[in-house]
Amino acid sequence: MELSRRYEGSHATASPSGCFIAYIINSKLRVSLIYNLEDRPDFPIKIAPKDITALKCCSDGIHIVLLSNNLIEVCSTDRDSRGIRIDNGGRALGSMLAVDFVRPHHLLTCWEFGTAKVWDLKTAKAIDLPDLKTAGTGSPWQERPKPNPTVHTLALLARPAAEDTLTLYFPELCRSTEPIKLPTVDAQAISWSPDGCWLAVLDTPTASPCVHFYTPDGLLYNSYPAETAQGVNDGLSIKAISWSARHVALSRFDGSVDLLNNITFRPVATIEHTLTIAQSTLPEHQRALIWRESISASHERSYSLASRPISLPVSRTKHSIEPAELGVAEVEISADGRYLATRDERMLSTVWFWNIYTTSAHSVVIQHQNVRQIQWHPTLVSLVMLDCGEGIAYLYDLASHDPPRPINVPLPGSAKLSWVHTDFETVPAVLAATKSGFRVLYPEGRDCLVNADQMESRLSAEIYDEGTSEDSLADILSGRKPVTTGQSHTERLAQEVNEAGGYDGSTLDDTFRERRRTAEEEVDPLDDSQIF
Repeated sequence: MELSRRYEGSHATASPSGCFIAYIINSKLRVSLIYNLEDRPDFPIKIAPKDITALKCCSDGIHIVLLSNNLIEVCSTDRDSRGIRIDNGGRALGSMLAVDFVRPHHLLTCWEFGTAKVWDLKTAKAIDLPDLKTAGTGSPWQERPKPNPTVHTLALLARPAAEDTLTLYFPELCRSTEPIKLPTVDAQAISWSPDGCWLAVLDTPTASPCVHFYTPDGLLYNSYPAETAQGVNDGLSIKAISWSARHVALSRFDGSVDLLNNITFRPVATIEHTLTIAQSTLPEHQRALIWRESISASHERSYSLASRPISLPVSRTKHSIEPAELGVAEVEISADGRYLATRDERMLSTVWFWNIYTTSAHSVVIQHQNVRQIQWHPTLVSLVMLDCGEGIAYLYDLASHDPPRPINVPLPGSAKLSWVHTDFETVPAVLAATKSGFRVLYPEGRDCLVNADQMESRLSAEIYDEGTSEDSLADILSGRKPVTTGQSHTERLAQEVNEAGGYDGSTLDDTFRERRRTAEEEVDPLDDSQIF
């Protein structure tokens, strides 16, 4: 384990490629290579550091954007490229609310009154995208992952004339589809599947229990729950949505999680969190490990296996009726789709880990403090980090039988922890950042991260390779066969829908409850349009 010294600077952000860390220091933008933080060129900026509200790095490793209420500044790490500034002028559209890269040479800007523009950084021209919906709980836009290499797709939620619409915009073509009217009352967020084959639209939980699934060309494919099964909505329904390569998890306000097959969108399992864990009817080898953290008088942290039955600590001190504080607090799926991590709002210090492939509870971790965030490593698929807001990175490898490993990252204030998304499968790195400084944690050491020649070549690369699609041949839950090559997406979908069936599995302590469904005739709305 190796820990860098503390570096002064605000808004520290790791690039998507994991090559460098960008931050603000002495009214300049500084870029430090991840393997050598002392190598740090500076770039002049016009925005005062106190006015910066966000800093984002582009996937190409060249462009970095700074956001303030009245000015957006795009800096380039390539000395031969010039910077770009977007001024808010008289603020007729309100303050600048958000900014995001759409491919390396297109920039999406959003104002607080709903106006959005997509700027071509090469030509300095902009396309207006009016009536963008900014009042939802999630992001009103999302770029399609793993797109066609020549034509990219940006999905946007809008609300003109009191109706929700979906628009698909193509930056390279400078045009978009006609607005698609949505069957939602008040759409809250959109979400692409990891392979870019599905787009989910989440409706408001107070008026509709549905999440709607669309094809990449904007055709409604399915809704969950189905209209025939909705009945009367007597409470809050779906809270958030999380994707994996084979499944989609829908967290609910009642504390449960529905796990769906992401081809048929039929439920294959339901997860429920209980205040007491017994598992008395299960053999010992099938029982989930329960790790409990304890702190000694000398502030040393350790874990021990808890005996059963065990009552989990309730972290809520008072009853709340706020929607954000009800039901499931967090649902995170590992990069390979094998493991699922969940937290319940009633037990914020407890993290549940589930093995999706075997439909069983893998382990439970009870922390001394409430968990602030769960983060799976992007390439080490069984490694997860727990952040409790104490400046301690809890690294837990589910492939081993060892408890979480607490690693202290001392920084004044409450440091925010995040993985540095390197492309090297066996070398993790953690960025710990506060408002005034940051440190980098190398759990396996810095020397094995990457050599200088490799890193510099990655830093100067024009386009960042986003990786290949995860497509496991063994799907235990649905029992689907491997997809053969040479078929169109429509043909593969028809084959998989016909072959997909309910999972005939065992129940673990009433925690996973299998739900079989009879096969229903489904319409295939996909076409093989070359633009997608």
